[in-house]
Amino acid sequence: MKKTARLLAMVMIISTIFANFSFAAEQGSTAGIVATQSTALNIRSGPGTGYSVIGKLQKGSYITLQNYSNGWWRIEYADGKEGYVSGDYINEIKESKAYLVNTQSTRLNVRKGPGTNYDIIGKLNKGDYVVVLSIANGWAKVLFDGTKQGYVSFDYLAQNSTVKSNKYPAISLNINRMAQGDIRWANVKIGVSGKTIGSIGCLTTVVAMAESYRQGKTITPDVMSRNLRYTSSGAMYWPSNYINSYTSNYLSEIYNLLKQGKPVLVGAKTYSGGQHWVLVTGFKGGDSLSASNFTIADPGTANRSTLSEFFAAYPVYYKIAYYA
Repeated sequence: MKKTARLLAMVMIISTIFANFSFAAEQGSTAGIVATQSTALNIRSGPGTGYSVIGKLQKGSYITLQNYSNGWWRIEYADGKEGYVSGDYINEIKESKAYLVNTQSTRLNVRKGPGTNYDIIGKLNKGDYVVVLSIANGWAKVLFDGTKQGYVSFDYLAQNSTVKSNKYPAISLNINRMAQGDIRWANVKIGVSGKTIGSIGCLTTVVAMAESYRQGKTITPDVMSRNLRYTSSGAMYWPSNYINSYTSNYLSEIYNLLKQGKPVLVGAKTYSGGQHWVLVTGFKGGDSLSASNFTIADPGTANRSTLSEFFAAYPVYYKIAYYA
């Protein structure tokens, strides 16, 4: 939970915004073209102009569209990153369609042009979705990683109905990601401890994310801290509606809770005893419950996106928690 000054400074710089956590294109994704009058379209952390700007799209850019609601598109704008853009400035390509990568091996080459003589510009995992823009001579022009275009052999793409379903289907909860080092609350003190959210507030931040999702409104860590109780050293007392579980079969329990629409708090420690908390926000899909397939929102860094990456840094599993 303790961060070095250097790491905290980096987090404060790069994590001063909310960012929704997601993965590649989804079943049902389509493509769209940015049709602004000016040169760039704001990407926001939520569906409304009151949310933070987390990126920009240039006029004429292709973008992966996930779903449309109340005038806003949820989009994938980079590998593993999603946001929202106003539907007023997006022209959906109706004929585009999501296909599943169905290789025998685990990776499919994405090439610069329609042929094996073209350079490889990316790779796709088996089970990923890509948006197909057009098909010609056995090659599909695809949109991948949100805005990138390339070509793949159409032999290795399939409609979802033709592919054997995963034993454990994918789940994705639309969680607004928050960073404990965000300058808006990093220096807010926790209880009477004199310690700040930026230094020890990972659990407070994770609870804020979970409660924001449960209540359907944004509750920032500083606001959350005023509604929680702490020991004199800054340790958090659990809210009465939260259940703590020390089960050794935690991956199965996490998956079952995700199926119920509940994000799961996971705590782990370093060998020296340093503790940290993250929020599990989804599962990529697969035939086994591997930690690498569980996706997380880590309040301490933007560089960890899976449970396996979290456990690599904090290898001693502690417990999970979730709201009733």
